[in-house]
Amino acid sequence: MNYTASEIAERIEGEVVGDGNVELAGFAKADAAKPGDLTFAENEKFFRLAEQSQASAILATGEFTSKVKTVIRVKDARVAFARVLPLLFPEKQFDAGIHPSAVIAESAQVAESAHIGPNCVIGENAIIGDQTVLEANCIVGDDSALGQAVRLFPNVSVYSQCRIGDRVRIHSGSVVGSDGYGYVFDEDHHRKIPQLGGVVIGDDVEIGANVTIDRGALGNTEIGAGTKIDNLVQIGHNVVIGKHCLIVAQTGIGGSTQVGEFSTLAGQVGVIGHIKIGPKAIIASKSAVMSSLEGGKQYMGIPAIPDIQAKRQIVAVRQLPELLKRVRELEQLLAEKDTPPAPGT
Repeated sequence: MNYTASEIAERIEGEVVGDGNVELAGFAKADAAKPGDLTFAENEKFFRLAEQSQASAILATGEFTSKVKTVIRVKDARVAFARVLPLLFPEKQFDAGIHPSAVIAESAQVAESAHIGPNCVIGENAIIGDQTVLEANCIVGDDSALGQAVRLFPNVSVYSQCRIGDRVRIHSGSVVGSDGYGYVFDEDHHRKIPQLGGVVIGDDVEIGANVTIDRGALGNTEIGAGTKIDNLVQIGHNVVIGKHCLIVAQTGIGGSTQVGEFSTLAGQVGVIGHIKIGPKAIIASKSAVMSSLEGGKQYMGIPAIPDIQAKRQIVAVRQLPELLKRVRELEQLLAEKDTPPAPGT
C-alpha cells in the first residue's frame, strides 16, 4: 500500500521538509533503495549516503534538510522506523473461521472472530479470544485461556492451565506449560514431583522460536507484560519475570528465580534457581548468575559481579603472563645471589 510522505509523517508524529506528496511504497537501506522507497539516517554520515541513494524520502533524526530529497524529521529515527514498517509491510491477515481438520472440544469457547488453522487441537474448557490466530498444528490444552489478538505461529504447544494475555505472539516450536524439572531421590531412583501449577503470561509479550516455559510446581510461572523473549530460552518452574524485560537467546533461568522489571539478560546467561535479580539490572552475555543481584547495575562474568570489578579482573588476568615472567627472572636472580661461591674462588 502506498502512502504519501505527509501521511507517514502524521502517523509517526514527524515533520515533512520538502514535497509532502511524494508517494512511498517501501523501505530499504540507502545502498539498496529504489525510487518510491523510504530510507533512514541517524547521523550526518548516513544522511549524506541517503541523499546519494535512489530513495524518494529520508526518515531522519534531528534538523536535517536536503535540496534533493524529501525529509521526514522525527525525534528518534529507529523508533520511527519500527512504527513505519507495519504501515508499508502489513502482516498477513487471517480470515475468521475454523479449519475442517481442527479438533475442538465441545466445552471450549472459541470467539467468532478467531482463526483456527489446520490440524489445531483445542482442549476441554479452553478459551480462545477475539481476533486470535492459531496457525497450523497448534495445541491449546484443557482449561487454558488465550486473550484477544494472540498469535500462535505454527507448531506451538500450550499445555493445560495456562493463561495468556492480549496481543501475545509465540513463535514456532515453543512450548508453554511443560513440566518443571522436579525430582527427589527416593532410595535408589529419582522420583518425579508432579507439577500442578500453570503459566501466566501478561499482555504484549513476545516469545521467540523454540522457547520452553515450564509450569509451576504448585503456583504459577509468570511472565510480565511487555517482556520480550528471544529464541531458544529455557525458563524453569515458578520463575517470575517482571514487566518489560529482555531475555536474549540461549539464556536459561532456574526454578523459582525472580527477575525484576526492565531487566536485560543477554545471550547465553545462566541463572541458578531460588535467587532474585533486582529491577533494571543488565547481565552481560555468557555470565553465570549464582547469587542474588541488586537492581539498577550492570554485571558480567562467572560468577556474575559488577561489571567494573569484572573488567579489572580481566585486565589483571591478561597481565599474568608478563607478571609470571618477571617473577621467574627475580627468582633466578635471588637464587644466584644466595648460591655460595665455589671452593677456591
